[in-house]
Amino acid sequence: MSEGWGSRHHLIVVADVEGFGDRRRTGLHQRAVRDGLYGVMEAAFAAAGIAWTECYREDRGDAVFALVPGEADKARFVEAALPALVTRLRVHNDTHPEPQRIRLRIAFHAGEVGYDEHGVTSSSLTLAFRLCDAASLKSALAASPGVLAVIVSDWLFDDVVRHTPAVAPSTWRQVPVEVKETATTGWVTLPDHPYPPGPAPASTGRPRAGSDRMVPRQLPGSVRDFTGRAAHLAALDALIPPDPDQYGERPRSVVITAVDGAGGIGKTTLALHWAHRIQHRFPDGTLYVDLRGYGPGTPVTSGEALSGFMRALGVTAGAIPADLDAQAALLRSMLAGKRTLIVLDNASSAEQARPLLPGTAGCMVVITSRDSLTGLVVTDAAHRLTLDLLTTPEALDLVIGILGVERAAAELAAVRQLVRLCARLPLALRVAAGRAAAHPHLTVADVVAELADDRTRLDVLSEFGDERAAVRAVFDWSYRRLPPDQARLFRRLGLHPGPDLSVPAAAALAELPPADTRPLLVALAGAHLIEPVAGGRYRFHDLLRAYAADLARRHDADEDRDRALESMLTFYTHTARIADHHLYHVFPEMPAVVAEPDHPHPIADLDEAWAWLISERTNILAGLQYAAKHRLDHHTIPLAQACRFLCSTGSAHEWIDAHGVGIAAAKRIGNRTQEAHLLLSRGETTSKLGWWDQSYADFDRAVTLARQLDDTRLQVFGLNGHGLLSLRQGQFEEAVRLLELALPLSKGIDTGRIEAVIEGSLSTAHLSLGDSQLALEHAERGLYLRRQAGDPAGEAFALTHMDMARAWRRLGDPETAIALCRDAIALGHSTPVNRSTTIADPLEVLASCLHELGHTSEAVTCWKEAAAVYDENGRTSEATEIRQRLHDALTPF
Repeated sequence: MSEGWGSRHHLIVVADVEGFGDRRRTGLHQRAVRDGLYGVMEAAFAAAGIAWTECYREDRGDAVFALVPGEADKARFVEAALPALVTRLRVHNDTHPEPQRIRLRIAFHAGEVGYDEHGVTSSSLTLAFRLCDAASLKSALAASPGVLAVIVSDWLFDDVVRHTPAVAPSTWRQVPVEVKETATTGWVTLPDHPYPPGPAPASTGRPRAGSDRMVPRQLPGSVRDFTGRAAHLAALDALIPPDPDQYGERPRSVVITAVDGAGGIGKTTLALHWAHRIQHRFPDGTLYVDLRGYGPGTPVTSGEALSGFMRALGVTAGAIPADLDAQAALLRSMLAGKRTLIVLDNASSAEQARPLLPGTAGCMVVITSRDSLTGLVVTDAAHRLTLDLLTTPEALDLVIGILGVERAAAELAAVRQLVRLCARLPLALRVAAGRAAAHPHLTVADVVAELADDRTRLDVLSEFGDERAAVRAVFDWSYRRLPPDQARLFRRLGLHPGPDLSVPAAAALAELPPADTRPLLVALAGAHLIEPVAGGRYRFHDLLRAYAADLARRHDADEDRDRALESMLTFYTHTARIADHHLYHVFPEMPAVVAEPDHPHPIADLDEAWAWLISERTNILAGLQYAAKHRLDHHTIPLAQACRFLCSTGSAHEWIDAHGVGIAAAKRIGNRTQEAHLLLSRGETTSKLGWWDQSYADFDRAVTLARQLDDTRLQVFGLNGHGLLSLRQGQFEEAVRLLELALPLSKGIDTGRIEAVIEGSLSTAHLSLGDSQLALEHAERGLYLRRQAGDPAGEAFALTHMDMARAWRRLGDPETAIALCRDAIALGHSTPVNRSTTIADPLEVLASCLHELGHTSEAVTCWKEAAAVYDENGRTSEATEIRQRLHDALTPF
C-alpha cells in the first residue's frame, strides 16, 4: 500500500453470490457469474461516485470484499449503491442464461481495518463476513422473488441508515446473527421487494411537515438501464437548494430548471432518473404531472394540473377554487416554507408551466419541454439545461445494456453501425436495439440492414402500436405545432444535401429573403427541430433530416421541390463562381452561363471569398454531387470549375474528383470548350502529384479539342501543360521545345499571365540545363508580366519557383536570393491561394541560402515552417524531403 502500514477507517462491503457452487454451474458459468459480479459491484461503486479500481479489494472464497475510502459519505454511498445494484443485477440476469444469473447477498459494516505485509485484517472485517454469512440473510433472499438482500450492522443502521430517508428505514427488519463465535444483531432489507413499512425504528431527526398526512411521492417509474448524462446529473445536483438546518438560512428564491431538447432525446428519462435519486432531500413531497404539451391526447391545462397537485396535498375537491389565479395562489401558500420537488414533464410553453410554480424558496421545479422556454429563463430566472444526442460511448453503453454484453460483443461492428444509423438518439436506439433483443432470430446486422435505407428508416423505427415508442410519431408531435411558414421551411431544409447550412442558403431553399428566413430558423431552433451551430449556421441530426425530407416528399408537389432545389443550387453555383473569380481573377475563366439568384450573396473581396468557400466547402461538394446525379449540367460544370480552391486547402484529390464530375457533364452535353478547360485544370493538378499518365492524357485530349475548336488560347494552355509535365519528369530539352512553341502564341492573351507562366517554366528548364544567366533573363521577364497582370500569388511564385532566387544563388549571390525569398514570402502571406508555392517554396530556398551562409538556427526554423506548410497543403513528399534535408544539416559529418 502506498499509504504504508497501520489502520484506517473504512466502510466495508462484502458480496456473496447465492448458490455459486451449484452443480448446475459449469466452470464457464462460474466465470461468467464472477465477471458479472465484478461488473455489478463496479457499477454500484460508480453510482456512489467511488472508483472500484481505486478501492482495496480481495476475493475470499466465493465472496469478494472492498473497502470504501474513509472520506466517502456513508449515507450517500448506501443510498446510491442499493438501486444501482438492483439495476445492474437485473440487466445482467436479463442478458444471461439461467446458470449464469446472479442473486446477491451484500453486507455493510464500518470500522478500523489494519494493513500489514500480509494484506488487511480486523475484527470489523470479520464481522462484515459474519453478517454476509448469516442464516437470516440467506433465508431472506431465498424467500424473496428479488435479486438482492442487504444486511447492515447494528451500528451502521443506527449511525447511517435510520437517518437516510432514501433507503426507507421503515422497511428494514432487525434480525439475529449467529455465525461461529459471533452473536449479534443486524438489519436486513430487500431493495427490489421491500418489506411492508413498519414503525420507524427511532426518530429520524427533523420533524416532517404534515406528518399527520401522507406525503405525496407522485413520480412514475424510471427506466432501469439509464445511461450516461453524468454532466447533466451533476448540473441538476448543483442546483438543489440548501437544507436550512445545514446552512442556517433558506435560499432566497425558488429554483427552476428548464430541461429542453428535441423529441426522443431523453428529457423525461433524465428528469425522472434524477428525481428518484434525490427526492429524499425534499421531505415535504414530490409532485409530478405530464402536461402532454407534445404527444397523444389533449394538453393538460394549468388549472387541471393545479387541481391535481392540491388534491395530492390534501385539499378536498370542494375547497379548490374555480379561478385559475386563485388556484395558483393557494398552491403557493401551501408550498410556502416547504421543501417540495415538482416535476412538470412535457410542457408546451412557459405560459402552461408558470401558474404551477411555487413562490418562495426551498422548493425546486424541473420542467421538461421541446420548447426552449426562453420566457421562463428571462422572466423567472430559470436555469436552462439543454440535452443533445448521446455521445458515442454513451450510445454504445445503452445498446449493449439492452442487447446483453455477449450478444453485443459477437456483433460489435453491427452495433456501432446501429448507433450511427440511429444518430445516437436515445429513443431510436431503444427501439432498434429492443427490436433485436425481442426477436432472437434477428441479428443486429439484420436490424442494421433494415435501417440502411434513408427512405424507410423512420418506418422501421416506428413499427409500434404505442405512439410514444414510434420515432415518427414523436417527431410528428413537434411538427404539428408549427405555423405554416415554419412547417414549410422545415420541409424545405430536409431537401438540403449538405450537413449544415447558412441563413442565405436556407433563404434560397425557402425562396424568401434572408431577413424573412432568419426568424423562422430561430423559431425552428427554439422548437429543437434544428440546431444552431457556430457561424450563424444550422443543422439537423440525421433522423430529423430524414423526417423533414420524408415530409417534403409526402406533402409538397414534385415541381415545388424541384423549384426549391434549383433555387438552392443557383445560390451555390453563382456565389461559388463569384468567390472563385476573386481568388483566380488573373486566371483564364471558363465560359459558362450562370443564373443570378433572387437574393445574391455579396462577396466584397478576396478574404470574404476565401472565408465563404472554406465555410461552404462540404456543401459545395454535396451540391456538385447532387447536380451530377440528377444531370443538372448547368450547375455541375461551373461548380466543378469553382472547386479550384480545394487545391489550396490540401485537398487535391477532392479537386481532381470534382473536375472528373465536371468533365463527364461537359462530355455529356457536347461542350468541348468547357471540357478542354476542365481537362487542362485537372492535368495541371495530376502533373503536380506525379500522375504522369493521367496528366499526359488530359493535356493531349485538351490540345486535340483546342485544335478542333481552332482555339489558339486553349492550344497555348495545352502546350504549356505538356511542357510543365516534361519539366517535372526531368525531360528538360523536350520541355524547352514545347514551351518555345507556346511562347510566341501566348503574347497578348488575357492578362498576360499565361505568357508569364511560360517564361517562368523556361527559366526552370534552362536553370536545370545549367544556363543560369538565360534562366535569370526568362525569370525577370516572367516577374515583370506577373506584376503587370496584378497577380501577387504568381509574383511570389516567380520570385522563387520561377528560379530568380535559385538563379542568383547559382550565380554566387545568396544575399540577393535571400532578399527575393523574403519578398516572395511577404507576398505569399497576402493571399490564401497556393501557399505551398507562395510560402513553402521560398522558405525552402531561403533556408538553403541561410544554411550556406552559416545561419543554421534561422535556416532550421525556415525548413520547419516549410515542412508544416507542405503538410497543410497535401504535399507530403516535399515535407518528407525537407525534413530529411533538415536532418542531414543537423547531423555532423
